[in-house]
Amino acid sequence: MKYEEILNKTINILQKSLDPKEILLFSANTKLLPSKERIPYAVLSIKAKNEKSIKENIRKESIEKKLAGENFVLQVRITTEPRFLRSSISYLKKVKEKFPDWNPLIIAPYIGPSARSLCRSEGVSYVDTLGNIGIFLENIFVLKESKESLKTERKELKSLFSLKSTRMIRILLENPSRLWLLKDIASYAQVSLGQAYNVVKKLVDEEYAKKTEKGIKISRPSELMERWGTVYKITDANKIESFYFSEPVYKRVIKRLAEIAEKEHYSYAFTLFAGASLIIPYVRTPQVHLYFPGNNEEFVKKAGLKPVTSGGNVHLIFPYDNGIFNPIQKIEGVKVVGNIQLYLDLLNYPARGKEQAEVLREKIIGF
Repeated sequence: MKYEEILNKTINILQKSLDPKEILLFSANTKLLPSKERIPYAVLSIKAKNEKSIKENIRKESIEKKLAGENFVLQVRITTEPRFLRSSISYLKKVKEKFPDWNPLIIAPYIGPSARSLCRSEGVSYVDTLGNIGIFLENIFVLKESKESLKTERKELKSLFSLKSTRMIRILLENPSRLWLLKDIASYAQVSLGQAYNVVKKLVDEEYAKKTEKGIKISRPSELMERWGTVYKITDANKIESFYFSEPVYKRVIKRLAEIAEKEHYSYAFTLFAGASLIIPYVRTPQVHLYFPGNNEEFVKKAGLKPVTSGGNVHLIFPYDNGIFNPIQKIEGVKVVGNIQLYLDLLNYPARGKEQAEVLREKIIGF
């Protein structure tokens, strides 16, 4: 869309989508300003209309007076990743310093969750063509999240947390204070230099990572891990087969399975409550889960596991990607997935998984 089309569509959305109880009945008139830069600026004047209707529908005193005459200086943007958005926010806030009655407003085809969060933290209003609205004035606060934007956001998240991306993100989150050279992170994550470059660029644009002269470093690990947690569920991402093991003592089951896997040189790593019990005992269940990408039939036979159609106390997980083993940790002679992978596995798992995940995050991960 052209800038004028974006502007007209967002203003139309602003006029039509707000509820009367949230300050809705107003007219909006815009005027484009000449700009030396490629991105045009405009002045938006909001005027209250149909005052009788407003008074009938809103019980707050003189709400129309608060809205009437409000002026915005706005910028129409195509790209709104936080790294690029900051320049617009900086400019608009400088304008407000000179003209206190002009309020900053960002308009764009789509403003993602990170960009919306940045605008809210800076007190800068925004509207996009999908219907995401944030109006922040001294006496007015309007916030609407559009259902139409969910498909776009899911697509963005799938791209950000694709298989190759998660190999790198997992390593960066496991080492939040380390500075990485691009070639080193590519080698460690077992991805190509081109793939590593694309992932880093995306993380930098979203301000989850920073580039310095000394290397690449994660900058918002907590938020990045939380976003990953919104799209990952261990039971959806991986194939899981269940078995029964006759040993009644929980820790002996873990030890026995680990001994067999080590003896036969199988790749494996415990996760969920079995993994958490070795790191920070908090919640115990009779269920044992371990990632096992090798020959299941051979391992099952040697371990004496009995297949079951339902229930079971030992669950072999065939991982969606072997990146889940990078890194792994060894505790009491037993291999466990890294803390980030363990957190993600627990987070959306029933039977107190989220509770255990938060304990792990607070006591071990630290962000």
